Amino acid sequence: MNILVCGLCPLPHENTHQTTGPGIRTWQMASALSRAGHNVHLLTMQLTNAYNGVEPKREEIRENIAITRLDVEEFFNPNVISNSIERYAPDALVGATVYGSCTLAATNPKLPFWADQFGHFMAEAQALAHHQQNNWPLAHFWRHLEPVLHTADKISTVSRRQRYATIGELGTVGRLNAETAQYEFTAVIPCATMPVSAETKPTLRPNTVPEDAFVVFWSGSYNVWSDVDTLFDGLQVAMESNPRIHFVSTGGGISGHDIRTYAHFKERIASSPFHARFHLQGWVDTPLVASFQAEADLGVLTEHVMYEGRLGHKNRVVQWMANGLPVAYNAIGDLGEELRQHETGLVFEVNDGPGLAQQILWAADHPEDLDRLAQRAQAYAQKHHSIDATTSDLVAWANAPQKAPDAELKRAIRSPADFAPQTASAPTLVPTSGNGISPLAIAEQRADRAEQQLDDIHSSKMWHFWMASITFRQRLRSLIGRS
Repeated sequence: MNILVCGLCPLPHENTHQTTGPGIRTWQMASALSRAGHNVHLLTMQLTNAYNGVEPKREEIRENIAITRLDVEEFFNPNVISNSIERYAPDALVGATVYGSCTLAATNPKLPFWADQFGHFMAEAQALAHHQQNNWPLAHFWRHLEPVLHTADKISTVSRRQRYATIGELGTVGRLNAETAQYEFTAVIPCATMPVSAETKPTLRPNTVPEDAFVVFWSGSYNVWSDVDTLFDGLQVAMESNPRIHFVSTGGGISGHDIRTYAHFKERIASSPFHARFHLQGWVDTPLVASFQAEADLGVLTEHVMYEGRLGHKNRVVQWMANGLPVAYNAIGDLGEELRQHETGLVFEVNDGPGLAQQILWAADHPEDLDRLAQRAQAYAQKHHSIDATTSDLVAWANAPQKAPDAELKRAIRSPADFAPQTASAPTLVPTSGNGISPLAIAEQRADRAEQQLDDIHSSKMWHFWMASITFRQRLRSLIGRS
């Protein structure tokens, strides 16, 4: 099959200033389709600030995938995307992340269309709205998501929990209808492992940290969901108890999205008596991240209690596991559940700085146990979070792409209200009670029971005796009246 994929870059193989989750997601899906034997053309929107001033190639072929990079205006121009669809003549369309999906949705696709929702988009909007203390992100994010819900034939999510939230969203736009009652609309594609550069070199020791340091590591963005207060509190307690503990961070704020979270973290560090043991490297090129990771002893990630985390997944945690770095992560969402259930990571409760400190201190004092944990996690990630393991549903669909059963309806339907009866003779639905039975049906059942009870009474001997006595008294009164 010829498959056109729309997504974001930089892609994981690019030596860039930032590696982003959407770029990893895009490559996960495009690579899976190519590995399955499909001819894949990938259109990507380039995030220019991630390239550190270096202009990327507009076109290249990588692992048999033809890649075309578009700027933001081109990527969101329906005419550009429609022309690409006409030029490449694909058999099916695949959107990677909501951004890749919404630009395909804007073309009003006639081909079978798989749309990815990489994390629950409206929960991400809520997290940003909370951070901004303003609800403008809700409208902005919904404008991207709504066309996807209306036009997609299949939607992938990043977690099992998000799958059910997405089914609810499909219901709000009228896609849970008679035609799709037995159709599986969704599939789960969790984050996948990605290869890292094999050419790592010692970078941290002894230049940045002592040779015997226990390095707690953070890589990637400090986003609106990042709980830097719990991170700082946990590290502060751990550093006070164990002088070997150092913290190394690669990454930072996200320009145009969230720079305050990282700034707040730096402010707290500046006030710490252990500030010299915090080593914030900022955004660094991809190969250097791999070198830092290779020398780290424990990867850590903390996030706020929000629906974004409960419904989402975390790329960096999966990458740490796959590359043999032990992980400490809060008990939230599918991933937190996996770590606890399969004993593949150290888990602490959200907003629990002392709990995080306890896990860090245990890890520093139990190197052999920690190494066994890392080996178990690596084996689990390589088996269950490989590209092939995570994308089997996508590949199966691409082998025989099909449109949703309501394909003829979806362009005209905007919400369930659009299915309202159009004629006076159409049936009127009666509201139901809590047990799913309408009040009218309940009344009819009660009337039936009352009628049966009356029939039982009328056929009883007592009833006949009573009626005979009434007749006798009436005749007696009539005789007395005549006399």
